[in-house]
Amino acid sequence: MPIKSILTIADNETSTDNEKIAHSFLIYLGTFMSIGGIVWGSISLLSGLIYQALIPFSYALITALNFTYLYYSKNFNIAQNLQVFISLMTPFALQIALGGFIPSGGVVLWSVLAILGGLTFLEKSVTVRWFIAYILLVAVSGLVDQEIVTFGIDIHNVPIEISILFFTLNIILISTVIFGLFYYFVHSKEIVQNKLLSLANTDPLTGLPNRRSFFNQSEMEFLRAKRYLGLFSLIMIDIDWFKKINDTYGHDIGDEVLKKFSELLHEHVREVDVLGRYGGEEFVVLLPNTSISDAQIFVSRIINSTQNIIMYTGKGTLKFTISAGVTQLQDDDENLSEILKRADSALYKAKESGRNQFQEG
Repeated sequence: MPIKSILTIADNETSTDNEKIAHSFLIYLGTFMSIGGIVWGSISLLSGLIYQALIPFSYALITALNFTYLYYSKNFNIAQNLQVFISLMTPFALQIALGGFIPSGGVVLWSVLAILGGLTFLEKSVTVRWFIAYILLVAVSGLVDQEIVTFGIDIHNVPIEISILFFTLNIILISTVIFGLFYYFVHSKEIVQNKLLSLANTDPLTGLPNRRSFFNQSEMEFLRAKRYLGLFSLIMIDIDWFKKINDTYGHDIGDEVLKKFSELLHEHVREVDVLGRYGGEEFVVLLPNTSISDAQIFVSRIINSTQNIIMYTGKGTLKFTISAGVTQLQDDDENLSEILKRADSALYKAKESGRNQFQEG
């Protein structure tokens, strides 16, 4: 199973973005600690430390069973507590089995990863409790290690070269897992932030930039054109008789009309053009470096293409038209609002003149 698929085994339809990050963060932790456990167990086994090898192998096995349970039950709370618990206790148990901190190469340091797992608890108090448990474990580890040294327990008899190898591997593996965890976490946060930014600037029905986004982009175009003596044209578009469409065919069909027209706009605009849903059934398009005559050619294509749209509904076929107002930047324009007002006035004239046409403002 690909790593991205593994990271989503706890997700369901109701999972929030923050919950999904917590899920993947814990699964990433358990997966890579299991890999470390298999490495540890294999080295211990090859070094003749058979019983000691069972501890890290057991961690990998329990993790696999825990994630299997998580996949089928989606009960993240139970799986989360179990994973953090074994991530905290297993390194401590292995350190004792290997004869203490030095013979084990400081394997108890792996327990610090359990604290990172504790960050997946959305309640801060729970995270704090796991951190306190970690501190107490380290203190107990020091006391137990001192007793092992004091009483000269040497039943494990781990060779010094193995201890050095263990210590080196611990530093490398722990550093790698921590780096990977935070790299993934930061990347996931960026994805969530970008998604929120997109939601804030996108009309959810049509997928077009919303009014706020249009204004932000158009203001920049206005300032650029003013500074460099450039030009642009602006088109205000309204779907004709839209209220009648809603009343006759239903609001769900009205929504489909809005989406269909939005798709048509997408097909005709350039990458440099700025478009958006202005509100209701109104749309607006800003065409940088475009004269009023070229803008008229553009809007004529939009009007003609709209006439060719045929929609099939439960109440028969539906065709609709649009009206538009076209204007361009003028030397005495002081702000974008003045241009929008001219386009809106031109749109009003187009409607008064019979609709399914454009007028210049």
